[in-house]
Amino acid sequence: MHVFGRSSGSPAMSLQPSSRAVAERDPALPGLKLLLDEAALARQLGARTVTRVDLRYKPGVSCVVGLRVVATDWGEQWFCAKAFTAERFEQIKQRTHWHTGPWRVRMIEDQRVALIPPQLDRTLKGLYRLLDPDHRSDRLAKITGRVFSAPDLHIMRYKPNRRLVAQVTDGVSGPKALLKIQRPGAFDAAKRGAEIARQFGGPEVLAVEPRRGAITTEWLPGVSLCPVNGEADHALFRLAGARIAQHHRSPCDPPILSRASEVEALRRVVSDVSTLLPDHADRLAEIGARAKAVLLRQGAQTGLIHGDLSADQVIAENGELSIIDWDRTATGDQGRDLGCFLARLDMQRLGGLISAPQADELRVAFLEGYRSCRVLPGSHKAQHICHLVLLLTEPFRTQAVDWHALTVTLMTHIEALLSPSAVMPTDEALPYLTKALSAEVMGPLITDQTGLALTSPPLLTRHKPGQRALVRYECQTPAGDACTLLGKMRSKGPDRRTPAMQSALRAAGLDGEGPNKTGVPRVIDIENALALWFMEEVPGTCLRDLQDDGQTQPFFRTGAALGHFHKSAVVPGRSWSRAQELAVLAHALGKAERMLPSEASRLKELLSQAEDALGDLPAQPPAPIHRDFYPDQVIIDEGLVWLIDLDLVALGDPAIDVGNFLAHLAEYAIRKTGTADAAEPLQAAFLSGYQSTGFDLPRRSVETMSAISLMRHIYISRRFEDRHHTTSILLNLPWLDARAI
Repeated sequence: MHVFGRSSGSPAMSLQPSSRAVAERDPALPGLKLLLDEAALARQLGARTVTRVDLRYKPGVSCVVGLRVVATDWGEQWFCAKAFTAERFEQIKQRTHWHTGPWRVRMIEDQRVALIPPQLDRTLKGLYRLLDPDHRSDRLAKITGRVFSAPDLHIMRYKPNRRLVAQVTDGVSGPKALLKIQRPGAFDAAKRGAEIARQFGGPEVLAVEPRRGAITTEWLPGVSLCPVNGEADHALFRLAGARIAQHHRSPCDPPILSRASEVEALRRVVSDVSTLLPDHADRLAEIGARAKAVLLRQGAQTGLIHGDLSADQVIAENGELSIIDWDRTATGDQGRDLGCFLARLDMQRLGGLISAPQADELRVAFLEGYRSCRVLPGSHKAQHICHLVLLLTEPFRTQAVDWHALTVTLMTHIEALLSPSAVMPTDEALPYLTKALSAEVMGPLITDQTGLALTSPPLLTRHKPGQRALVRYECQTPAGDACTLLGKMRSKGPDRRTPAMQSALRAAGLDGEGPNKTGVPRVIDIENALALWFMEEVPGTCLRDLQDDGQTQPFFRTGAALGHFHKSAVVPGRSWSRAQELAVLAHALGKAERMLPSEASRLKELLSQAEDALGDLPAQPPAPIHRDFYPDQVIIDEGLVWLIDLDLVALGDPAIDVGNFLAHLAEYAIRKTGTADAAEPLQAAFLSGYQSTGFDLPRRSVETMSAISLMRHIYISRRFEDRHHTTSILLNLPWLDARAI
């Protein structure tokens, strides 16, 4: 449990002035004032203490609170307290089952509030009998698959309509298991998280019951590293950093958490806090915009992430650590885990729960531990800022002491971290990145060697931490014309192969000026010690953005451009074989099999078909191939076609490029319409353009390479939530059958 302004054992709090102001601005919910006042709730219920455990507020719609209520005569009970609008309250009053049977809802008519026992939770239906003492033993045996002696159930946390977490104890031997009851939509993620925790040495999964959303794991002894619990051990924080670094090296199959999702989360929080603090709306909007900009400038070190990492998710027992609660695990930016961990420490410091020196020492220990095993993700500072923004609603949700002042203090802290020097992207594997992003360094360098003047700060447009970066330099010629340079950097040192290849292709006629109307970007020779090489940014529209226009001419021209590229006399210094292409497919289908175990036989069948089909293909004279050719790599500029991102150019079968392009068109059509048929006009135009150059290929080779590329999209479809609907279509396409390829 994340705590900010007080411990859960403190006496009930009276309504704060800031909370009163929020309630007065929402006359549609007269019960909001009561739900924000623990002391008033205690009086209303005749309880000794009332503690809010979860609070969700939708202005003008509802407020839902999880309540832990302790009374002198009847001990501890839990409730869902919900404030309704007038219309909705009249509707719920008609629920007869709320007023009959062993479990009753208490209605506070004048406040339009209902106090609902968890046994009547409409989403967590498994609680009805589980929390009934007369049925608990039988229900626990069915859910957990274990028989306990005089079992008892201690509720640790109840989030109405979302989750209940309880400790299962044996009357003889004490705590035995942890039971989680999840809402249906969260069950798969919770099950995956429990399995990942077990793989990392966490508690064994004892039982899984999808119908009731129940997951039972062994009880894990120990205490959390949350520094609020007492004197934190710096050595354990260092070990925690090393442990999450080790986990970050693990294979990652969970769904993708995209930058777009992270940005949307920032937007929602800023909107919610602006409703609570309308006088600070402009300031909050500025914080949100700047945090978003900082995040979007950062590349992602993509891999397995915990998703909600903090010190209280780390359990220590006799010097050994386990990281728990992997319910939000995903494939995403690993800087997110570090940022989330550090933001929670900051919040506890700002709330007065730990001292500033202690927070700093624990932060340093955690990062040192991570760095001892792995390079720090370059985005961890940006993610730290963004997770502080995401915590802006927490003081209100927990009703921390003077939550208004704490929220404003947090805003000030975020603004300090948003200073330019604090958010400059860094990457230990790219030691010159900071200089490449410095206008003071790059301005004179560019002007001295090209005569161009830098007109704005360098912008990091792409960044794959630990591997490569792309920096954009907006410049101006002496005549006043705009000109943009792109600088590329990689961790392996200066890339001399790609700029030499682009220069050779331009010398062979692919300069955008010849009769073939095809070009590759011009390399700009700027000597530097930063492992950077430069090229001009080409003008035009990305072909990706023309797929919905219905115009076939750009695709005909793209096919012709690829034909001219394949016919060029340039000989790359490396080769790419069909066997290597098959190995890439095998790797992708192997990952897909781990994510889709029920489709294992079909995936193995597809790989076998692809292997057989490749073995039957006729030999093909090698040509320079792009190796990653699809609409994103093509820029259409009026009468010209530019081919970009040539880092992978090699000598190989040209059908690889043609098939890959056709497969991407098909996958896009499937994503948009549910069928590949919509891609046929664009595919036909592309092939016609390719053949117009006199560079024709065996149909069987093209269809085979297209099918192999499309098979790879089975795995890709599982990585992106907006593509999940295409998985079954891709698995069952008839043209992936052996007869078709």
